[in-house]
Amino acid sequence: MSAFKISSSDVLASLCVALSAVCAPAIAQPSPSSSQDLAAKLTNPVADLISVPFQYNYDGGIGLDKKGSVNSLVVQPVIPIKLNNDWNYIVRPVVTFESLNNVNGYSGNGAGPVLVETFFSPRAASNFIWGVGPILSTAAPSGRNFGTAQTGAGVAAVGLVMKAPWTAGLLTYNTWSAGGSPTYGTANNFYYQPFVSYVTKEAWTFTVNTQSTFNWDLRRAENPMNATVSKLVRIGEAPVSFSVGARYYLSSMPGGATGWGARASVTFLFPK
Repeated sequence: MSAFKISSSDVLASLCVALSAVCAPAIAQPSPSSSQDLAAKLTNPVADLISVPFQYNYDGGIGLDKKGSVNSLVVQPVIPIKLNNDWNYIVRPVVTFESLNNVNGYSGNGAGPVLVETFFSPRAASNFIWGVGPILSTAAPSGRNFGTAQTGAGVAAVGLVMKAPWTAGLLTYNTWSAGGSPTYGTANNFYYQPFVSYVTKEAWTFTVNTQSTFNWDLRRAENPMNATVSKLVRIGEAPVSFSVGARYYLSSMPGGATGWGARASVTFLFPK
């Protein structure tokens, strides 16, 4: 397990260096139009674009004594599947690996619940884009310290308006328990993620969102607000987006994260 240990300072430093390197001569910049188009597509959760983001998060103030912290790595590939000339089927699995430090006296590494979001989305070009589909969640593979022991199933939906340089929308889902012990939390959750993004001609993207979860059994909500800045570049022929940002918890579940946190990510794009 020690091989997975994540250092918040090392990860943030590495990603900040990568982000600052976008102006270095060693990295060839894409043309403004293609760069901006790809950056805009990344603001669309159901875009017809394969992408693989690796997102690092740091959160503190965790546990009943608020002395714990967690470093997490979220891997969320986006895989569009063309069903026919009218419809795409978007698959978005979300896998989270965590390194816990003194959370209610526990320190260790493991994986949280796996989420599989799917959306049926029209292929027709429009400023208004939407999608809807089933969603599944698993129990935490690494046990109770990393999340619920319940599985869940439900419905996901997304709707957004894209009018350059802006994107604004809402991604939401509701899952219901499909089995498992509720002792360490339940899968009866309502998730809502409003988001607004602004993309410049130079492919800088500024985004504000929340990633909020309301648990129907606790009747409590967790509301982290995120603000990030991203830059899309080419390394060789490959388009890559680097991002850094901060988050603040407007409210938390009992024992959940509080106060300020940090976020950084690198996303690999595979345009057709």
